[in-house]
Formats: sequence, C-alpha cells, structure tokens
Amino acid sequence: MSNTMIPEPRPTRDEEIERHHPTMEPWLRVSFIALLPLVLAFYLAEEWQMYLFVAGGLLLVAGAVMLVRQERRKSGGRRD
Repeated sequence: MSNTMIPEPRPTRDEEIERHHPTMEPWLRVSFIALLPLVLAFYLAEEWQMYLFVAGGLLLVAGAVMLVRQERRKSGGRRD
C-alpha cells in the first residue's frame, strides 16, 4: 500500500484577508456609534437631550437586534 497525502484545500483570498485582518462586528460598530449621541446629550443644550437619548437608545436596541440575528444565523446551521 502506498501512503498518499491528500492536499488541504487552499483558503480563498477573502478568507486569507479576513484571517490576517480581523474586522469589527457590525452590531458592535452600531453599539459604539450609539455612545456618541449619549455622550453629546450631556454637553449640548437641554432641549436636545431628549432627542439624543432616544437616538442613542434606538441605536443600542438596533445593535442588540443585530447581535441576536447574527447568533441565530450561526446556530441555525448547527441544529439537526
């Protein structure tokens, strides 16, 4: 019997780039952006505070929804 080695499949260019250059998750980026209006609300005039708090809150909720959808998509492939 001969011992034949089967070569591993080579990663695609996109996989290679992603492995060397990690990116920020989209839901995390939205959550970080949500901090901007929340911080600005403390420094701008009082009449803007309510709008900025609402905008920051909506962005935080959007980030949480994005996280849940991402995790469901990842675990969806593992369900048998």
